[in-house]
Amino acid sequence: MNELYKIIQKREDLRDKVKLIGIGLNNTPADIEYFKKKYQVPFPLFSDEDGSVYNLMGKAKTPYFIGVKLHEGGRPEVFYGKVGVLSRKLNDFLERMLKLAGYE
Repeated sequence: MNELYKIIQKREDLRDKVKLIGIGLNNTPADIEYFKKKYQVPFPLFSDEDGSVYNLMGKAKTPYFIGVKLHEGGRPEVFYGKVGVLSRKLNDFLERMLKLAGYE
């Protein structure tokens, strides 16, 4: 995910449009801070200590990827959801997400 973040930040057309966040399902803020430091995560990470997001997501396995597009006025639309790890073809994943979101 750090590499995907770097790819997005290098692209001037995306750096202000595409955001990554991580949610630590059932993790404490201390767990999140440890993970962020250990893996030098450059994007925001949030704790889900009480499991509310985990439960909302149907107790999904991790990692779970969600693509959300914000429409004018801030209305969110989930356009992608999948459990599993990313392949090494990060550019292909990014291009697929952009196409599904209607950006390309």
